[in-house]
Amino acid sequence: MRIIRIVATATGLALASGGVLASAVGTASAQPASVAGAGHAAVRTVPTGGPVPRGFRVASVTFVSANDGWVLGTTKTCAHAPCTSVLRTTNGGRSWVGIPAPKYKLARSGMSAGLLRLRFANAVDGYAYGSQLWVTHNGGSSWHRVGQVPGYITDLEASAGVVYAASTVTKSGRQEIFSSPAGSDSWKSVKGLPKAAGAGGLGEITLHGKAGWVILGGRLYATQNGSRWTKEGLACRAGFGIASVGAYSATQITLLCTGDPALGSTRKVLYASSDGGAHFTRVGSPPRGGDGGLLSEPTPGHVFVASASGASFIYVSTDGGRHWRTAKRLSDGGLGWNDFGFTTATQGVAVEGTSAFGTTHLWLTRNAGRTWQTVKF
Repeated sequence: MRIIRIVATATGLALASGGVLASAVGTASAQPASVAGAGHAAVRTVPTGGPVPRGFRVASVTFVSANDGWVLGTTKTCAHAPCTSVLRTTNGGRSWVGIPAPKYKLARSGMSAGLLRLRFANAVDGYAYGSQLWVTHNGGSSWHRVGQVPGYITDLEASAGVVYAASTVTKSGRQEIFSSPAGSDSWKSVKGLPKAAGAGGLGEITLHGKAGWVILGGRLYATQNGSRWTKEGLACRAGFGIASVGAYSATQITLLCTGDPALGSTRKVLYASSDGGAHFTRVGSPPRGGDGGLLSEPTPGHVFVASASGASFIYVSTDGGRHWRTAKRLSDGGLGWNDFGFTTATQGVAVEGTSAFGTTHLWLTRNAGRTWQTVKF
């Protein structure tokens, strides 16, 4: 099960995706769930909203503030296929309205044709991505397809007015990172980052303000300003790989290595850096239960890992990763987390399951992860 991580942005946490999940919804490496970007000087019209479609099933979630969020999903039946739907909330998920959606189907799984995830950079600029990239610059009033990013988009995050996308060429597995200003469709390959080949590429993106971190070719690349990228020195031990990066600030980040798989579990090792990734210190080991994991660090030393196998788990540490407990365990057969992370220090989200295969739930916490409740649409 692929997990999405959430990463922190300039105004909060944003959703990020990855083989591991989240530090904003967005912060994947997670902080988010990969979620905010720079605002626009001019206010643009956004749709007023209508009823929520009957039988709506959530697939992805993105927030740009504690109040403003969107979900991507689908319904079993609709008047005109595809049945892709987008909902918006302006009160932190307490109520939702339907708005226009991209005219393209949802993907049934990673790398299959369709849309996988949804991200908004701010109140007006939104991105639905997967085998195609659909964009809105008017809050979802209308959507259009953008063909400037080749291949399959496996991750997309926005912060400080810039949007980054990780693209995978299906046949070769080569991954490349593209970027564009949030208010325009002007995508270009990011200079200073390699074109990684093979399954170890991942292409996971974590952002905080202008700072960013990308996992490519099993190595971590970092920038503090978006223009100069460096390959950081940490490499996971033999048989382990970088699963996720979480960013509380531009300098304080955590990194999760996973490996040594067993039935329904993997060994997990957490590292911390106080200089943006130039140097790391091993701090502890989250529980083995679950394959891989996604990170989120909403406040200093308050670290979450989401993982799944035979069940779906959320683990938490309040001392920087030295000691852990299970904050949430779902006996759901290991449906897993598609989006996971924190938008603020206290508000976090997680999508359980995959809409193409049946029941899904959007989980939300407003008390820093002590309790989680399902959201009603």
